[in-house]
Amino acid sequence: MRGFITSNQTDAIAASWDRCARQYNLRHDTGRPIMRLQSSEVAPRLEQIVESTGGRQGFFQHLASVAGEIGHCLVVTDADGVSVRIEHSGATSGSDGWNGIALGSCWDERVAGTNGVSMALRTGHAITVRGADHYFSTLRQFACTGVPVLDANGGMIGAINLVSVDRGNRADYLFGQQLLAKTAHRIQRNLFEKKFNDAMLVTVSRVGRDHVLSEDALVAVNEAGMIIGATSTVSACLDGANAASLRGQAFEAIFHVDSNRLVNVPERLLSIPANHGAAVNLTVALPKTAAPQRVSKPLPPGPARKPRLPPSLQQLATGSHSMAAACRRARTMLEDTAMLHLEGETGTGKSALVAALLQTDAPDAPVFDLDCATLGESDADTDHLRRVIEQARVVSRMSYGKGARATLVFDNVDELPGASQAELRRFLNEQEEHRHQTDDHGHDSRLRVVSTSRKSLIDAVNAGHFRDDLFYLLTGSKVFLPPVRRREHPEVLAQALCAQLTGCNITFSAEAKDALCRLPFHGNVREMRGALQNALATAQDNRINLLDLQQACVGAPLAAAIPEPVCAIVAANPVTAYDERSMILDALANSRWNVSEAARVLGMGRATINRKLKLYEIRRPT
Repeated sequence: MRGFITSNQTDAIAASWDRCARQYNLRHDTGRPIMRLQSSEVAPRLEQIVESTGGRQGFFQHLASVAGEIGHCLVVTDADGVSVRIEHSGATSGSDGWNGIALGSCWDERVAGTNGVSMALRTGHAITVRGADHYFSTLRQFACTGVPVLDANGGMIGAINLVSVDRGNRADYLFGQQLLAKTAHRIQRNLFEKKFNDAMLVTVSRVGRDHVLSEDALVAVNEAGMIIGATSTVSACLDGANAASLRGQAFEAIFHVDSNRLVNVPERLLSIPANHGAAVNLTVALPKTAAPQRVSKPLPPGPARKPRLPPSLQQLATGSHSMAAACRRARTMLEDTAMLHLEGETGTGKSALVAALLQTDAPDAPVFDLDCATLGESDADTDHLRRVIEQARVVSRMSYGKGARATLVFDNVDELPGASQAELRRFLNEQEEHRHQTDDHGHDSRLRVVSTSRKSLIDAVNAGHFRDDLFYLLTGSKVFLPPVRRREHPEVLAQALCAQLTGCNITFSAEAKDALCRLPFHGNVREMRGALQNALATAQDNRINLLDLQQACVGAPLAAAIPEPVCAIVAANPVTAYDERSMILDALANSRWNVSEAARVLGMGRATINRKLKLYEIRRPT
């Protein structure tokens, strides 16, 4: 909180007065300006507030007790500005009112003029509307301080407000804003911790500020070090930042420190410099899934339970049980045999899976990565392979702690030249001979070996391009990654990719969802991500429709993946009424209801589309 009345708030109140006079034609001297809803309409709104705030009323009860002691009235409203709970001294939430303020009162600016509830909901910030700031004269005896209540994603839930008789006391305004802001922050923080319970939560607090009630903020960081969420108070801790602008950015780019470093800091508290010479304190809470496991009694005999995947592997398996099973099998293979071969088409996530496995199981262990496709038949290239293996051997003799063995990763091993294949075979034979040996600490002394291939190794063996003895050494721990077209729910994966690209929830029309399930996506996740990114460029209102995908899919014609009636429409020859109406609506939405542009997209004349608008009773939304 930077002050109780700022120039921005003054400007916002002035703009509200202008709307009340020019747009809503409200009169200052209206006798009964506040509209009330019936109790039957208020009850479901209250239930929605309770559910949206986590089902707990303790926040409001504590706030109500403080408000009652100082003679203020607490008003809780939903996102529409309808009061669903009122608390004041000597009364309960079911009270009929406080100086005319009652349950069901609608504080929408279009009806109630300029007031604290509507201003808080409109601006998204804490604001105080003093007595003289109210548009209606009947409300000018009151001072109203409102603060919006936000969910974990920053979406509007409602508002909490303190109303009092305006005494012109600046301390009253400041106290009200600070008290409400603390409560709203506690509500959002509680929801945020529940939503991101499987992520690293970093508390950011600004120190050296001149007001003791300054808020801290929560930032959620995934295993890749990317920020996936932040509470609204982050703007008070980082100048010029907000929750939306931080999503999708690297934690290190914002705070100039690797998020993994926080895990190793004593007491997990770190102070770093920030803008204007101030300091920012960072405190980390590890994901619950990463908490030490307590020793418990063994489970009774029964069917084996599938081990829970770490968050990074869960992301790779989004929407697919078969992909989840492959991730689980790969992790087990690497742990048990120190060998893993991943086979799958381009874009299925081989490199991402390798990175996730190594980061999850041994984040501090060294990794030596070699792309076999870059090697040739020359002696120099064979020597390079030999040097990489020898370097890994030397490093593996160093102590990196239990389970932190060095790892050799051979990408595109199916393209390894013949001379290098012989060198790799000799190394793997030595690994096999030493599979029962341990170091001085009793740990497995072998290097871990991971290989990947885009094409089937057995096909390369049959074609005479790959040694059969090397094939059997590599594929003893083989895992196949299914392509997107064979995964159970590709539309779920598409929605998750859109969320990563935009930071918000994206929906799909029924036709677009059906197309996603039918497209072959030979480039798999990589191709799907590119197609969605292109489709989002034309999508309106966070919704992707069939026309958005039409120009976005470059790997295969969209018509080949869509049912026949829709194909005909995409080809500008609409034939069925149901699909034609949907496509016209989609085209109009994409063109922002420019009829001429929509007609060009559909391959129709302007007169034709106007006739069809009348036929299907399509009217421009108001």
